[in-house]
Amino acid sequence: MPVFVITCLLVSTLTAGLVFNLDFNLVKNTDNEISLEMNLHEAKADVATTTVTVKNAPPNIDVDVAEDPASASTTPINVCNKAEWTVTASDPELNNYYLIICATDSATPNNGGAPTCGGGAGNTFCVSGATVSGSQATCVDAAMADPGAEFDDWYGFVCDNHATEAACQDSSQGSGDPGSPIYINHAPDYTAVITSDDNKDPGGTFTVTASVTDGDVQGGADVLILDVCATNSWATSTGCEGGSWCTGTSTSADVSCSFATSTPAVDDTYSYYAFIKDWHEMPAPVNGRTANYTVNNVAPIVSNVVINGGAPIEIEMKGVASTTASSSADIYDANSCLDIVDATSSIYISDALLAPGGLNCSADNNYCYQMETTDCVVSGCSGSSFTTAQVLCTVEISYYATPTDNFGTNPQDGDNWLAGVTGIDDDGLKGASTSVSGVELISLEALDIQEDEIPYGSIRGGQNSGDANATTTVENYGNVPINTQVEGLPMWDNTDTYWITDANQEFDLNNFTYGLGSYTLSSTTPDTLNTVTPKPTSFTGVSDEIFWGINIPGGTPSGDYDGLNTFTAVLDDLDW
Repeated sequence: MPVFVITCLLVSTLTAGLVFNLDFNLVKNTDNEISLEMNLHEAKADVATTTVTVKNAPPNIDVDVAEDPASASTTPINVCNKAEWTVTASDPELNNYYLIICATDSATPNNGGAPTCGGGAGNTFCVSGATVSGSQATCVDAAMADPGAEFDDWYGFVCDNHATEAACQDSSQGSGDPGSPIYINHAPDYTAVITSDDNKDPGGTFTVTASVTDGDVQGGADVLILDVCATNSWATSTGCEGGSWCTGTSTSADVSCSFATSTPAVDDTYSYYAFIKDWHEMPAPVNGRTANYTVNNVAPIVSNVVINGGAPIEIEMKGVASTTASSSADIYDANSCLDIVDATSSIYISDALLAPGGLNCSADNNYCYQMETTDCVVSGCSGSSFTTAQVLCTVEISYYATPTDNFGTNPQDGDNWLAGVTGIDDDGLKGASTSVSGVELISLEALDIQEDEIPYGSIRGGQNSGDANATTTVENYGNVPINTQVEGLPMWDNTDTYWITDANQEFDLNNFTYGLGSYTLSSTTPDTLNTVTPKPTSFTGVSDEIFWGINIPGGTPSGDYDGLNTFTAVLDDLDW
């Protein structure tokens, strides 16, 4: 019966009891219900006791449950990363309390201990340690599990550790970004990497493409980031740690970036390592995939070709130490100067009819000299980080090489001699160039008399040699057509007392009988003979003979006489 009804009945009944001498008793039965008993006996004063059981109350939330840091669609928590929640609560009995985060709106307190989430451990994000009433509790999920979706609802409970009547406050999901749900970022799916634009010359641009997908769309499609590293050393936050080739980004499937090699770059195949992360610093589970790029071999480039150091080529006559001419050049190779292993060269006349093909002309000692790799020395390379070496080639020039100077009526006046140089790399690729400026090859008039003496034999005084001629052979030892100039001295006996004058000797280009010779020897006025001695074109000698006769004046004392005749080569301007 309600208390206020009982009270009213007591007041009215007591009044009646005073009048009628009634005895009333309030009786509590086994069901805790109060009933009124009335006895009719003599009236007197009385008392009643009160009892109540106070149950334990749950903690009260002072500062609401919140993610720390707060997640949002644009700032999710990475799968397997740490997630934290905080709350501040006060317990009416100053019991310690716990913060528990559940996947369902259900939590069960535990007398004297930590609560549990309804549905089992799989529904529990985390449980804090016992926290003093009024202090902040922190709950840590050390490795956020992947719920499959990009967000996951949570429910936060504060529960005390009362020894016999532990209680939990109703759940809270916080509010705003720190509140439920928690947003979760997934790792990119990275399956392969290739060099999609490969095989480039040094300095060329290579493109690397990674096959990547990412299904996250909350807050916009994830930005995917590709780092291409020179070594297998990479950190999520800082990128390549041993040299970076390039970085690329994309919000769609697949990511590419491009890089150019330095120059020089040695031709070879090189490895690189490609790493993927998203814009939330979430790396791909399988990372550091490797692939290769290939730097092509390129041909050398020849420049600054110089023939004979820029000086004219002056040959020596036949039989004397040979003349050496040279060619020099710079050889550049974008694969590094170490790639240059050999060189060849040529020296040739500029007349294309005489030396067809220029630097590739056919070897001919008149017009074209080819030098092999053994005639060339490559030097000056300082290592693989340098591009240029020097080459010097040398060759012996024949005495009959065609002159180009302005000498007489030289038909090759207006031409000159040039050089070509070919650089060869270690894979056999070649590059060539020719000299911009040529040099002259100088004309040389030279002859040689094949016999050491003109032997007239024995002739009596007052007689002559008749048609028994002595001969001298004149050979052209130079590179121009020549005539032969002749002069001579008297012949003296071995006491230097008696002599035979020079005018007693006659000579001709054909056999003759003394007295009919075309020329008379003179010591003062040389004669020039039109010998048939054109410019040589091979090592086979070009020569002609001069025939000699002598008269011994009567009264010439007997004995041995000797003299000296001089032969001089002079240009035959009519026989080029």
